[in-house]
Amino acid sequence: MQYWVKIVFVDNQELLVKDAVRHTISDDMEVLEVDSAKEVIIVPMKQIKYLACDATVFASKGPPQPKG
Repeated sequence: MQYWVKIVFVDNQELLVKDAVRHTISDDMEVLEVDSAKEVIIVPMKQIKYLACDATVFASKGPPQPKG
């Protein structure tokens, strides 16, 4: 599924990735990684004021089913 991710930097510049397929924050909370079909963008968290993404990323398809 593709969705949008908007990054607003501390200097108020904005980056909008319209075709993101994944975004993650590193385990050490140092960098944000946004992956799209065309590129991988890595941004230090210290440069980010805030980020926003399409809410459909968090849509639930119901409760998790037990494995077994």
